[in-house]
Amino acid sequence: MASIRSKIVFTLVSALIVAGLVASWATYHATRSEFSAIFDSQLRRTAMEIVETGSVDISHITLVGQSPQLKLFVQIYDAHENRIYMSQHRAPLPVAETTGFSDVTLASGEEWRQFTGTVGTRIIQVAQPTAVRDQLAVSAAMRIVQPMLVLIPFLAIAIWFVIVQSLQPLNRTARAVARRSPSSLEPLETEHLPFELKSLVDAINNLLKRLSESLSAQQRFASDAAHELRTPLAAIKLQAQLLARCRPEDRAKYAARLQQGVARATRLVEQLLTIARLDPENADKPMSEVRLAAVAESTVEELSQSARDKAITLTARAEPLTMIGMPDAIHLMVVNLTDNAIRYTPENGRIEIGVAREGDEAVITVTDDGPGIAPEERERVFERFYRALGTKVSGTGLGLAIVSRIVAMHGGTICVTDGFARPARDGLEEGFGARFVVRLPLTPRRALPALS
Repeated sequence: MASIRSKIVFTLVSALIVAGLVASWATYHATRSEFSAIFDSQLRRTAMEIVETGSVDISHITLVGQSPQLKLFVQIYDAHENRIYMSQHRAPLPVAETTGFSDVTLASGEEWRQFTGTVGTRIIQVAQPTAVRDQLAVSAAMRIVQPMLVLIPFLAIAIWFVIVQSLQPLNRTARAVARRSPSSLEPLETEHLPFELKSLVDAINNLLKRLSESLSAQQRFASDAAHELRTPLAAIKLQAQLLARCRPEDRAKYAARLQQGVARATRLVEQLLTIARLDPENADKPMSEVRLAAVAESTVEELSQSARDKAITLTARAEPLTMIGMPDAIHLMVVNLTDNAIRYTPENGRIEIGVAREGDEAVITVTDDGPGIAPEERERVFERFYRALGTKVSGTGLGLAIVSRIVAMHGGTICVTDGFARPARDGLEEGFGARFVVRLPLTPRRALPALS
C-alpha cells in the first residue's frame, strides 16, 4: 500500500535532485559560454601581438600572463620559405585557409579552437584544445552541485520530520475511528485540526449525522411496522379460532370477518413494501413524461366504485399538462390522496382532483368537503402510522407518508389547506373539508431530503 508520507518525501527529494541537475547544466553551459568568449579574446590578442612583432622564432616563446593549463599553441607557416614554426614540439595543425576564428578537428579526434591572422606570406594560428574549456566549465558546475548533494540527505530528513509531524492529526483521527464500535455514530473531534483535515472530518461528521438519522428512521420504521402488523395478525388469528369453534350457521359471518382481516393485513403489507421501496436514496430513478390529466382521469375511473359506494361525487378538472417524473409514483400519489379523501368524506360528499400549471410547476390538488384537518395536525398527517384522534375510519397510516416521500423524490412540496365548505345537514356539523396541494417542478431538479 502506497504511503502518502513516503510519496511526498520521495517527490520533494527528487525535485531537489532534478533542480540541482538543471542548475548544474545551466551553470555549465553559461560558464562555458563565458570561458569561450574570454579565451577567444586571448587567442585573438595573442595572434595580433605576434603579427605586430613580426618574429617567427617561436620555439621558445613565452606567452605572458598565460597559465600552462590553458595549453595555448602558436603555429606560423611561412609560405615563402614553405616552413612551419611552432611554440611546442607536437604534430602541426592543418594550415588555415581563412582568417578569424574557426574550429579544427585533428586526425586523432581532438577538437581545437583557433584564431588565424596573416602578415605578408606568413599565416599565424593561435589555438587551444576545446577540452580545456569543457574542464573549466565542469569544474565550475561541480562547485555548485557538490554543496547541494551534501545538503540533500539533511533536507530529506528535515522534510520527512515535518511531514510526519504534519500528519500526526490524521493518524490520531484514524486511531479514533478505529477504536469506535459499529454502533457509535457520534461526531469526531475537530478541535486543533488543520484546515484541510478539518474539512474532511466535517464531511465525515455530516455523513455520520445523516447515517444516524437514516438508521433511526429505519429502526422506527421497523418498530412501527412490527407494532402495526401485530394488530391485524392477532385479529386474523382470533377470527380463525372463532371460525373453527362457531356453529355452522355462523360460519359465513366469521368467514367474512376473517376475509376483512386478511384484506386489511394485505393492504398494510403492500403499503409497507411500497414505502420501503421509496425510502432508499437513489439519484438514478427512471424519469419520463407524465401526462397529469391522464393520471387524474385514470384515478377517477379506478376509484369510482369506492366513491359510488358512499354516494360521493368524484370528478377531475385537469389541464392538459405534461411533466418529467416517475409515472408509477405520480399515479400512486394521486390514488393515495384520493383514496384518503374517500375514506374521510361522509356520504353524499364531493371530491375533486385538479391539475393546473403555475409558472414552471405543476399544481395537483385533491379537495373534499369532509370534516377537514385541524391546523395543528396538518403537518403530522404525513408521518408514518399517524392517525388523527377521534376518527372512526380504518387505515394503515401510511398512505400520506408514501405521498410525502414521492413528492420529496420529485423535489416538490405538499401542504394541507381548507377544502369545500359543507353546510350543516343530516345531523352533521359544519365542516370545511381538506385540500391537499402538491407542487411539482415540470422538469427534474435536486430532490428534497427523505422524510423519516
